[in-house]
Amino acid sequence: MLKEELNGNIMIKQKVENWQEAIRVASKPLIEKNRINDEYVEAMIENIRKFGEYIIIAPNIAMPHSRPENGVNESCVALLKLNESVKFDSGEEVKLFFILGAKDNNSHINILTELMKIIDDDEKIKKIMNATTIKEIKDII
Repeated sequence: MLKEELNGNIMIKQKVENWQEAIRVASKPLIEKNRINDEYVEAMIENIRKFGEYIIIAPNIAMPHSRPENGVNESCVALLKLNESVKFDSGEEVKLFFILGAKDNNSHINILTELMKIIDDDEKIKKIMNATTIKEIKDII
């Protein structure tokens, strides 16, 4: 299921200016497919400003998200892999941004479960961070 959800929603970029830009860039495929809207992207950024960097869920990995009512049209996920990490205000560096959009409190559970299996697998994460093509990332997932 995760592989299908990520289809067309994976990007690799050399670098971005800051964590806010990373979230905006990572969200683009989901906005283009009308799965989330611009308000959702801004809500994710505002949540981090307000509540801190709780979205950094493991070394080098962030999972930005917000409430369904902030602009999710359909449960979805996207991945931005940065070749050069971006620093958050705390100094924490992140290379992988998994954008999560949940339409309600339950419909994203299967996607999240599959995603956590990958995030918990240090070897897979290392391979994703070293991948140079989207095809490589898809094959790892």
